[in-house]
Order: sequence, then structure tokens, then C-alpha cells
Amino acid sequence: MGDPDFENKPNVNALWESVRKGSHQSFRMLYVEYSEILYNYGRKMCPDGELVRDSIQDVFKIIWEKRTHLEIKSSLKHYILTVFRRDLIMKIKKQHQNVSYRSAEFELSVELKIVLDEHQLELRENLNRAISKLTPRQREILFLRYYENMGFDEISSLMSLNHNSMYKLLSAALQRIKKYFLYMLLGIFWC
Repeated sequence: MGDPDFENKPNVNALWESVRKGSHQSFRMLYVEYSEILYNYGRKMCPDGELVRDSIQDVFKIIWEKRTHLEIKSSLKHYILTVFRRDLIMKIKKQHQNVSYRSAEFELSVELKIVLDEHQLELRENLNRAISKLTPRQREILFLRYYENMGFDEISSLMSLNHNSMYKLLSAALQRIKKYFLYMLLGIFWC
């Protein structure tokens, strides 16, 4: 699984430079670091796991073939996610499939799962129910912001939104989740 601090480590630039110079080992490390992130992100947009895997393979093939000419202006993660998103959407359109977003599942570490009590499990289930009621774009922005810890500039660029629209979309998603929990709480108190 991808290391959340990977992008912040000083060695990411060195790794990328090594890939640009043709290091197969560095390229494998890059693939291992990002393939699971891409797969999870892709499955939020497309239920066809094979299509998602094909897209991941194609993206890394493109990166390898064009590595010497690529100039990455933002973070490496943002670049890879952007190329992957475009490739996957193109493949979906090519196959005349409708993009079918799936509800996000909050995957917690093994240590946290052990210490979760019944109340926390119920809260998690309710949160997943709340997220499933969001629009596909709202689920996507929550995934990028809170699962992938992407910045607002990266999200607005990746989703092709201006900053104002991106903030409104994120705010609307959070408001809908709050509203869901408020109604749920009111239902508990009225019983």
C-alpha cells in the first residue's frame, strides 16, 4: 500500500530521476508505490476491475516510454493520478460504458480495527451509508481530499474544476454527511 508520506520524502525526486535514467528497479518501486492507489481510485469510477488494471498498466507503459521527456510540474502523485484518470475515462467511453462510482469504504489499519468497539463500527457503517448517498463527484472529491490527502490545487486540476466550484462541491458533500447524521441523531432521540 502507498506510503502517505512518500511524496514528502526527499528521495521521491531521486527515485524519479533514477527512473528517467532507465532504472528498472526504481520503476518497479514507483509501480509498487502507486498501483494500489490507482486501483482503489479507479474502482471508485469503474466497477470493471480488469479495465482498471489495464489502464494502470497502460499508464505505467506510457510513463516508461516517455520518461526521458516528461517534465513533472506538480507532484509525481498528482501527475500519475491525472494521466490515469484521463486514460481510464477514455477507456470507459471507448467501451460505451457509463461511469459507475462506487461508495467509498473507509479502510482502517489492522491495529485500529482491533481496538474498535461496537459504537465505532456502527459509526463507520453509518458514515458509509451517508457517503453512498452522495453524488459521484462528491464521493470522488472526498476520496481525493481525505483518502489521498491531495491539496486543493491538485484536486481542482485533476477534476477540471475552478477553485470556487471545487470548494462548493467539497462543502456540499460535507454538509450532506452532517445532515445525514443530524437526521439519524434526531431519529434516535425521538424513539
